Amino acid sequence: MHLSNLNILTIAGLMVCGGCASTGPRDIKDTHLEYGAALNSTLDQQLLTNLVRLKYRENPLFLEISSITDSHELGVTAGFKDARFYNSKQPLGGGVINQQHITPQLLFQDSRTPTISYHPLRGQEFLQHLMTPLPFSAALLMSQSGWKLERVFNLCIEKINDVDNASNASGPTPRVKPDFEKFYRMTSLLQKLEYEHKLTLGLDDETHSALMLKFKDLPSESSEMIELRKILNLDPDRDEFYFRDNFLSVSRDGLSVRMRSLMGVLFYLSHAVEVPQEDIDNGVVMTTVDADGNVFDWTKNASGTMLHVKCSKERPSNAFVSICYRGKWFYIEDNDLHSKSTFMFISYLFNLQAGESSARAVAPVLTIPTK
Repeated sequence: MHLSNLNILTIAGLMVCGGCASTGPRDIKDTHLEYGAALNSTLDQQLLTNLVRLKYRENPLFLEISSITDSHELGVTAGFKDARFYNSKQPLGGGVINQQHITPQLLFQDSRTPTISYHPLRGQEFLQHLMTPLPFSAALLMSQSGWKLERVFNLCIEKINDVDNASNASGPTPRVKPDFEKFYRMTSLLQKLEYEHKLTLGLDDETHSALMLKFKDLPSESSEMIELRKILNLDPDRDEFYFRDNFLSVSRDGLSVRMRSLMGVLFYLSHAVEVPQEDIDNGVVMTTVDADGNVFDWTKNASGTMLHVKCSKERPSNAFVSICYRGKWFYIEDNDLHSKSTFMFISYLFNLQAGESSARAVAPVLTIPTK
C-alpha cells in the first residue's frame, strides 16, 4: 500500500507538532543548568573584576542580565519534481510522458537563537544604596543567618566606641597604614564569647527594634569578657548595651557604631588584592607604609586574612573564580575556603543592599543575539 503525497505531508505535520510538544520541556531540562552555571560564573567574575578595578583606582561597573530568550525552529518543506519517462504502451507506438510529483521533506532544524539583554546598574538610587552606610539590620540578618559574628563585624563596621577598624581603608588604598589591631582583637573576643554562649546579639525583647548586646555571666566574668569591656570602655555594672548610630556620642552605657557602606566594604577588601611587582614599581597602584616608612602588608589586616586574591602570569589551574585583567590572571584558589566564604558573603550583602534598587534601575538595555 502506498501513501499519497497528501498523507505524507499530514504525517510530517503531525510529527512536527509532536516534536514541538516535547521540545519545550526537553529544552528546559537541557539548558536550565547550563544557563544557571554560566550566569553564576559571570556574576562571580564581575565581582572579582570590580575588586581588582578598585585596587587600580578604576571605576567599577555592574551589569545586570535582565532577560535570556532562547528559541528553536522545526519545520516541513515540500517541493515539485518533474519526471519524464517513455511509455511503449501508449497509442501510436508509445511516447514520452511528463509528470510532476510533490516531494515532501520533513526538516528538523535545531536553530537555537538565544538573545541576552543587559542593563548597567546606575542612577541616583543605586548609587545611594552603594554609598549609604549599611543598616544595623543588615549586620543582624547576616549574623543570625549563620555567618560568623567576627566576619560580619570586621567587614561591615568601621568603628565602635572610638575603636577604629581601618576607617581610612573604606576608600581608595590609603598611603598610611590603618589602625585596626584593637578592633581585630575585640572581634576575636566577641566570637569566642559567642561560641561559649556568654553573650548574645539580637533585638530588644520589648521593642523588637533596637539592636542589643547582652552579657550572660554577671557578676563573675571571664578574663576575655573583662578584656572586652576594657577595649570598648563599657560600664562593668551593666549587662545590656544598645547599639546607636550616633557615633559622635560615645558613652560607657552603649555601643556607638559607624557602619561601612557597601562601596566601603568593596574598597576595604580590594586593598588585599595581590598585584604584580612591576605595577608597584611603575606607581600604578598605591603603596601603603607604616609609621617607620616600611611597606605595609595588607594580608596582616582583617581584609587580607578574610580574602586572598592571587595574581599570576599564567592561567591558574585550581581557581574557584578567575579573570584576566591588564594582561595578568587574578583568582581565588578553589581550596581557599576562607576566601570563598568571604566572597559569598559580599555577594549576599550586595544583593541585600543594592538588589532592590537594581531591579528598578532605569538604564539603557543592551540586547545581544548570540548567533
